[in-house]
Amino acid sequence: MNGAVRESDWQNGRAGTKSDLCDDTVERSGMLRIVSPSADVTRVSTSPDRPTPRREFIGQITASAIVLATGACAHPAAAGETAAAVTPTPAPRAQTAQAPVHWDDSWFGRLTAKHKAIFDSPAIDDGLVLSHATGYIQGMRDALAAGPNDVQTVIVIRHQGIPMAFNDVIWEKYKLGEATKIKDSSTGEWALRNPYFQPSPPRDNARQRPAPAPGRPQSNLAWFAANGHILLGCDRATHGYAGTLAGKTGGNSQAIYDELKANVVTGLILQPTGVYAVHRAQEAGCTFIKST
Repeated sequence: MNGAVRESDWQNGRAGTKSDLCDDTVERSGMLRIVSPSADVTRVSTSPDRPTPRREFIGQITASAIVLATGACAHPAAAGETAAAVTPTPAPRAQTAQAPVHWDDSWFGRLTAKHKAIFDSPAIDDGLVLSHATGYIQGMRDALAAGPNDVQTVIVIRHQGIPMAFNDVIWEKYKLGEATKIKDSSTGEWALRNPYFQPSPPRDNARQRPAPAPGRPQSNLAWFAANGHILLGCDRATHGYAGTLAGKTGGNSQAIYDELKANVVTGLILQPTGVYAVHRAQEAGCTFIKST
């Protein structure tokens, strides 16, 4: 059979190898050898400058694959940027600014005396802070001949001493005398008034006390407030005490706090904390004295 590869040729090795038959083309010395199972081998002269149709086909496929791969993989950042540009950015959530709480700091500028001291009172201790403050003032006057305006004190009432900061209305309504175990010296009963704000009136059968000498310091908060000294109270302790009273009476702690805040003794200024007030007074040049 013309052009057929005989079985004997396979066995005798006269035919080409199996790979020769499977390959369509083999390039040798500028010549193309075309192998066809149904035709004789024909030699065709080719020019190196002119590609064969098969080479053109393979080249086109290769070029197309490169273009497709380049388009799919190249410039991922650009693709991401395009997607980001298309996706709308959510507007930032509006934040409501809280109004700052302003505390009365006017007392700081009033501390102008040559001699200044701050007396810290975290407990009542029978009003010991008042005795310490009056002793300091009188001592400066006696030892250094300090005048009335040469000595100033700052009394800070905080922590468990906070009941001293409230007026008679609070003491009577919430029975603070009984709660603090403090009796009124004029009646011998649980105090229904703040005994540290003004001196207690004498008992009916008690001997009349002599009036203090003019200008001599007196151990009550009213005298300090009226004579250029500073009274400060702890707001945090006020909040805490409101919670204590609410637990005892079944009331609302916020409502009781507002009531306490509205009924501090005359001249007293609430501060964020008692510790802050103690530090602030020292910044004004006060000597620190721990009373209780």
